[in-house]
Amino acid sequence: MTKKEIQDKNIATSNLDKKNPALEGNFSNKNIEEYIKKPAEGGYEENKKDESVSEGLKTATIKKKKREEARMDTQIIGLDIGRGYVKGYSLYNDKEYSCLFKSVYGDGRNISLEDYKKNPIYIELDGNEYFVGDLSEKESMKCIRNAGDSKVSPVVRILISAALSEIAVSDSVSLILGVPYKIFKKSTLKEVEKEYRDSTIVVKNKINNSVKTIKIENVNIFREADSALIYAMGNRINENNPVGMVNIGFRTTELSYFDKGFKFNDKLSTTIESGNQNALKIVQKRLVDIGITKSLPEIDTADDYPELKELAYKLTSDDTNEIIEETWNNLGEMEIFVSGGTALNLKLNAKYKVVDDSQMATAKGLYEVGVKLEK
Repeated sequence: MTKKEIQDKNIATSNLDKKNPALEGNFSNKNIEEYIKKPAEGGYEENKKDESVSEGLKTATIKKKKREEARMDTQIIGLDIGRGYVKGYSLYNDKEYSCLFKSVYGDGRNISLEDYKKNPIYIELDGNEYFVGDLSEKESMKCIRNAGDSKVSPVVRILISAALSEIAVSDSVSLILGVPYKIFKKSTLKEVEKEYRDSTIVVKNKINNSVKTIKIENVNIFREADSALIYAMGNRINENNPVGMVNIGFRTTELSYFDKGFKFNDKLSTTIESGNQNALKIVQKRLVDIGITKSLPEIDTADDYPELKELAYKLTSDDTNEIIEETWNNLGEMEIFVSGGTALNLKLNAKYKVVDDSQMATAKGLYEVGVKLEK
């Protein structure tokens, strides 16, 4: 078995403790095979009077062929719907598609967009018009932000629709959604499947007046930090040392640990309530003390208050270094990667490797996982 085959196998199974409910019926070898080889719905009935067995087999073969053709045309998309930003990535017909915008939307209306040069997002969904991302922050009368972990909330559904409007180029898509460590379980998968699988989204781009009708053929979930690590390591297997991924988000930091051979260690993996929000709150409190009231998103977006931000991110850096040291006591033998947009603002231990394209690492890793799950 080659190194790549070993990694593909471990990604499919996640090499997790079998007690983890997410893997029971989803990521084990046995169940992934059942998922791939699942029989066609409808099929044929042996006892149907007007249809012979041979005709039934022929019908089943045709349906199977159509399913395989449909799967070939299905675009796999990795979506990282965070509290701060939505990140999406896909490689379809040898062409890359990606999106990156703030996890916020609000009421939209017909206005001049000449001053918005950085790909403004203005969509119509279910008869309602929305500004999304930066455009919403600046122009909507009321902004709605993604504040929770749920991937089936009305807020997330609109953000997913906006992402598909940006990067879906096929009429049929298969989504792989990143979820925090704490909700990576079978109940979450069932919620996500019930909400999105076999559903159709019709979204209109109000800027160029194009309409996309997108069928979500399949949907799956995977841990965010693990996805970022898969992207960071490429096809390499950690044969000699354990590896860790520190994925720093807006509100939480995910730490994933893999033993030699890319085997996930549940005991040494966790989620900590610490992230970009911590730094922004420090700045916010200092501003309140001098009579200035600003929301966290306003502070995050503005180029103002550089000295306060420098101090805040230094404290957050120290806190993150401490979290890593307290979580893993064998740092000397580990290879540690760091990802997430917040990582770009921190100064961590020099031995930790900040992943290339850090903010998009999870979305790109999710795409890779989606490709392997579809095999």
